[in-house]
Amino acid sequence: MVKDLIIYTPMYVTLFWAVVLLSSKSSINRAKHFLGVFMILAFFVYLSHAVYFKKHNEVFSYFDPVYILASLSVFPLYYWYIKLLTVDTEVYLKNLRLLLPALVFSFAVLVIYWLMSRQERMIYVDKFLLNEDINADETFLVKVQEGIFILSRLVFTFQVVFFLIYGSRLVVRYNQRIANFYSNLESKTIVWVNLLLLSFVITSLMSIVFNLVGRSVFFDSPYLLTIPSVVFSGLLFLIGMQGYMQNHTVVDLVIDEKQYSGDNLRKGNREKLKEKLLELFDKEEVYKNPELKITQVCRRLATNRTYVSNLINNEFKCTFSDYVNGYRIGEAKKLLKDNKLRTYSLNYISERVGFGSLNSFIRIFKRHEGVTPGRFRDLKKFT
Repeated sequence: MVKDLIIYTPMYVTLFWAVVLLSSKSSINRAKHFLGVFMILAFFVYLSHAVYFKKHNEVFSYFDPVYILASLSVFPLYYWYIKLLTVDTEVYLKNLRLLLPALVFSFAVLVIYWLMSRQERMIYVDKFLLNEDINADETFLVKVQEGIFILSRLVFTFQVVFFLIYGSRLVVRYNQRIANFYSNLESKTIVWVNLLLLSFVITSLMSIVFNLVGRSVFFDSPYLLTIPSVVFSGLLFLIGMQGYMQNHTVVDLVIDEKQYSGDNLRKGNREKLKEKLLELFDKEEVYKNPELKITQVCRRLATNRTYVSNLINNEFKCTFSDYVNGYRIGEAKKLLKDNKLRTYSLNYISERVGFGSLNSFIRIFKRHEGVTPGRFRDLKKFT
């Protein structure tokens, strides 16, 4: 009973998120819908694992090509999902080439199984995959199948490293792009980006480790099998939840960018532009608008987004979001020091200075000052 729960839990998790994510409308959020496709492939990986660990030897030869196809597809599909979040506004068919290794290896495995006799298939499954001690000679086809399987595991390891590196880069670049456009990042950056990258890293590293160790070592110990089951179930649930909560994608960013392209606006010189920018923030306090976008600032300055973004990046060494939040934090500190406002809530302070939510205010304030706004206010009582 306990072993069954250990074996089937990753299947339940992936199937649950597949149903939830695929129930969403693909036209509204293609990335979310596509993550559901990823979960289906992950489900088939763990279904194949279940057949393997339940020792359904006769059936496993039919599931092996499915396992090869699914296992070599999960990381390419996850990378494709990240691209839909960060750079691709459509589901481009050219990305199907990412699945080429999966298709080639699964087809090769399927052909070799078809050429094998029933006895050869049993030798391959029992002796090689299940690591059982049987006295039988391996034929040429069995050795070829073994070679294909080993090569597929090497390709899998390469995929994990490759997509980890390039997927992480896409997430970081997207969040930098968001930070240079919006002042309020609360619902727009990839949800819990650090946690997303961390879960991606852990999933990748664990995949490599268990890929190198092999599945057969977990046969004799259900307690040992608990480790990959709990790790992957937890990580896959986390990835599903992150994907379900992530509503803002590059599609929304592109729409906002096009809405105020600013290409027809005149360009001021650098110093004049800087003076106007400072005046806009120091005197007109535009940072108090919680939904302030760089395009709105551009319209007020009568210039384009590239000029304003480059000015903030080069002159103030920060993103647009950090620049705006710097003003908000400065104003918040003044209000927190004001004894007349001591009875006012932190939520009131956060709204008055332009933050979109109290949580955002507390997080950004602590990052800037090293203490929470509540603690900052208490410390100023005695100074």
